[in-house]
Amino acid sequence: MKRKLLSLLLAAVMLLGVAAPALAAEDADQELMNVTAKVKATLDLDTEIYDDFQGYSDEDVLLGKRWRLSWTGDGVSLNITADDSGKIYSYSAYRAVEDIAVALPSRSNGGRMNIPRLPEDKSVAAYETAKAFLAKVLDAPVESVELSNNYRPSLQQDTYWYNGTILLNGLESPISCHVSVRASDLTVLRFDRGDQYSGYLGDVPSADTSVSNAQARRLLRSTYDMEAKYILQDDGKTARVQYVPLSRNEYYVDGATGELIDLTELKSKLWSSGGSGGVSNRFDATAAPEAAEDMKSSLTQAEKDGAAILKTALSKEELDTVLKNAWPELGLGKYTLASATYSISEIELPQGTERTPDDYNVTCRLVYGRQLDGATANKYVTVDAKTGELKSLRSGRSYKEGWPETFPVSVPVNTAQSTAESFLRAFIGGDKFDQLGLFSTTNARTDNTWEHTFCLQQTANGYFYDGNSYTVSVDAADGTITEVYGQFDEEVELVAPKKVVTKTQAIEAYEAALALDYGYMEIPVSISLAGQELMPLLKEAGYTYVTALKTGFVLTQPEDKYVRGVDAETGEAVVTEYTPGEETLITYDDLDGSWVKTAAEALAVFQIGFYGGSLKPTEALTQRDMIALLLSVEGYTFDPATATQDEVDWLYNRAYSYGLVTPETRDEDKTVTRGELVKVLLDCVGYQKIASLSGIFRCDFADAASIAPDQMGYAALAQGLGLINGGSAGAFAAARTATRAEAISFLYQYMK
Repeated sequence: MKRKLLSLLLAAVMLLGVAAPALAAEDADQELMNVTAKVKATLDLDTEIYDDFQGYSDEDVLLGKRWRLSWTGDGVSLNITADDSGKIYSYSAYRAVEDIAVALPSRSNGGRMNIPRLPEDKSVAAYETAKAFLAKVLDAPVESVELSNNYRPSLQQDTYWYNGTILLNGLESPISCHVSVRASDLTVLRFDRGDQYSGYLGDVPSADTSVSNAQARRLLRSTYDMEAKYILQDDGKTARVQYVPLSRNEYYVDGATGELIDLTELKSKLWSSGGSGGVSNRFDATAAPEAAEDMKSSLTQAEKDGAAILKTALSKEELDTVLKNAWPELGLGKYTLASATYSISEIELPQGTERTPDDYNVTCRLVYGRQLDGATANKYVTVDAKTGELKSLRSGRSYKEGWPETFPVSVPVNTAQSTAESFLRAFIGGDKFDQLGLFSTTNARTDNTWEHTFCLQQTANGYFYDGNSYTVSVDAADGTITEVYGQFDEEVELVAPKKVVTKTQAIEAYEAALALDYGYMEIPVSISLAGQELMPLLKEAGYTYVTALKTGFVLTQPEDKYVRGVDAETGEAVVTEYTPGEETLITYDDLDGSWVKTAAEALAVFQIGFYGGSLKPTEALTQRDMIALLLSVEGYTFDPATATQDEVDWLYNRAYSYGLVTPETRDEDKTVTRGELVKVLLDCVGYQKIASLSGIFRCDFADAASIAPDQMGYAALAQGLGLINGGSAGAFAAARTATRAEAISFLYQYMK
């Protein structure tokens, strides 16, 4: 973590060609050998298996040298990034692993199921391997790591992945790290530090601080401001007054000095800004060719019914006329209609009502264009396609040279406000408009834009409610309406507070609900802090600032919670708690003493089995049960007992694609025999052709003489693969109804 300014200066001299004593070529070779030796010692590397080695360095004024070391051999490679001291920043190893899997031929109906063997659980050993590797590459005692261990069993587990944050002197830092370990041989495949491409000026500062949590909270509290407004409640029907935080700059309290720092302002002073953007003016025109009369006879009734939905919709020409006559304020007379796109949505109907072509909403999006003084102007208008009623409007404009600063502002903002309010009153009606108040204004002249924008929100008891809100914009050059959108739900009740706490009380309650974190932060600092010798080199190398690690206090949202604001009436923080998503796990409550307990629980680890909480081991296996069990191998969480018809249909469609059943043989509640179960299982994994061969199979089941010829291949394979041992009677018992426990056992025996 240390950065010596002298070594940085030498690196900068080499990089920039500034006059300085040159390093001899053999010195570079010696540096490479020194770094390589240090890296090998750190990792206890045996590199005899590699045939080739190469190394080179990247040099940077701030970072100094980062060496790229590369070993290669027959089927093996190793790449490491390290600095001059031998500190390792990245590690990537490759070694071919012999694949012993036997690929079975794909089925012609779209592929077979992939039912792999159950993998060995090496998660504990892999985690210890990752920790042992980190112990080698981190600089103890300053550096340590909190490594996540969120292992989830997987049938395709070939690598264990771990992510963490490097702690500096026991405190959180901005430096992340990643380690991956191969499951087959517990080999570390990869390691990365988050700071391999960045450097920090100076040493890691001490973690000690004389600033108390109370002092830090008091300083950070002073940076918050809040406003009281109506907020829609979770019931979706009422809105109550809450204090909500206003947007603010990012602040922290310096752990060394106790000073309150405006980090946003600091960044704006030090960071360079740039880049350019453009406005896309593509029309999304669509062409809908009309069907010829002689083609109508080929349409089905469903297709004709679908077309009838548009029967009452107006044409784009009719909609254009309606808009221009009804809303001259939009200024569409100077624009050309470029395209029209229709869309359809269902109207909600009472359950059981038969839907007709009239029971759909049809909207149309009209796109207008115009060349205006060397620039392109567009208007996008959404209307009810049946009536021409205006729904919303937005506009776009490309900028020519000199705009927006020199955009001609001919309409004063107060005139534009009168225009916007007059238009909005006509658009939504006087009853709704009279409940609105002006919430915010964007002045085209002062905000360097081409339109004045006004946001009006519902007000009651002196508070705004942004759930009922409209935004209207006016062209600052010609006074036409360029944008209108919003909504007003008259069903929402604005509940007047009986009392209201003060803003100061609200800010205190809000701050108290936040978490206070103390740790290392990446802070931009002036390049002048690098010293008078290095500063000009940093400038020439393109640096406008450098970063340093500093300790600091920040207020953050608590873990698994979000503090939304403060109830204006009670003064209590309004907090949303997030419950981590619970995995859909397979568990059984009826396996005590059952012969299938070991098999069922082994499969359940990988989420294979029956969902619903109970196995019901002695119950007869239905076709639906069998399909649900087999498809659980692919991760489908399906409970046959509670599934909806849509879910069952989806499951069967998936089963058809694998050939487990066909639409003709679908019979959800039909019980499945042991012979049928074995056949479906072996067919779905690719043994169908082998099992159908006649005259080559024999088996030792007690009832072998009674096994039908078309089942003998399946019986012999089932015995050879260990799927069935025949139980106490030693019989295949092909005709006997299979139980849910037997289905679990057959599958487990195949996969283990």
